[in-house]
Amino acid sequence: MSGKQIDRALTLAAILPHTKLFGGVKRFFELANVLSQKGHTFIIFTPDGVPPDWYPSSCSVKKLTELSDYSLDAIFLTENAFFEHFLASNASVKIFYHVGPRVSLRRVLKHKDVVVFVNSANMYDFDRRKYGIQAFKALGGIHIPDIIKSERKADEPFTVMAYGRLSRKSKGTKLVVKACEKLHRMGYKVKLLLFDTPVDAISLEKIKQFRCEVPFEFKLNHPVQDNGTLFAKADVFVAAERKGGWSNTAAEALASGVPVVGTTTGTKDFLIHKQTGLVVWRHPYFIRKGIEKLINDPELARRLALQGRNKIEEFNWNRLGEVIESFILSRLRSGGDVK
Repeated sequence: MSGKQIDRALTLAAILPHTKLFGGVKRFFELANVLSQKGHTFIIFTPDGVPPDWYPSSCSVKKLTELSDYSLDAIFLTENAFFEHFLASNASVKIFYHVGPRVSLRRVLKHKDVVVFVNSANMYDFDRRKYGIQAFKALGGIHIPDIIKSERKADEPFTVMAYGRLSRKSKGTKLVVKACEKLHRMGYKVKLLLFDTPVDAISLEKIKQFRCEVPFEFKLNHPVQDNGTLFAKADVFVAAERKGGWSNTAAEALASGVPVVGTTTGTKDFLIHKQTGLVVWRHPYFIRKGIEKLINDPELARRLALQGRNKIEEFNWNRLGEVIESFILSRLRSGGDVK
């Protein structure tokens, strides 16, 4: 078919389970902002149609029952629970964005017209091994803030930052706490900085009950658009995740000029051992050794922070928006589906 040039705004959409602050949810509000700035329309459909209270977004949020009222150029999905709505949608391009290994692709792969995107090298490798496919790489997503980490004063504690979602063991917060407690017992002057926006009553209660041996600060409901200010308070960020696609928090740390000690989960695209950070095994001992190395070698910490920030710039939201926009336009042109 001859390619037709599309010189109009696109109408795009995503089906999400809710609008609470999870990485897979935040991804689409970020993309919606970027693509809206390019002149496109982006609609989020959820069962209840309630917009987020944690992020100012330029897209509209509507109830899933309204989906059939819209004619779309492309639609995104991340959850199998809404697959029938996804298939039934009046969308020219249907994209299943695989953002975490917990979601199976077996149902998705039965439909040859559905395109599979992945958000990271971790997910690309996972899908290739498990399903034998080569998904489209729509990698990353990060803001590069103007504020970066300033030099720590000699009398200040070494601040170790980690994601404080205590209700999800896979985030590894307790492993970081144990590592810091050991450093504290060894005589290191360390402080723990945790943060989270609780998504339910259980999450909030676990935070209220949190205690540890180390001096700590637990920041709640910090505005996500100001994360650079929060991250800049840290001397190291520790990402101890298990089973994940793209580590938003580790990426944000690098973007803020903070060195990262992390596992390979969600970080393969940007965390290169001894070049952009320190890659460690997911255990308090190895996490502690990584932190200790940066405490004792400030020059290494500065070098990793600089090189890490340079690396993470490759994955900013604007670039990702351009990649996705280009893919959708190419699909529409090759299919001749220009409405």
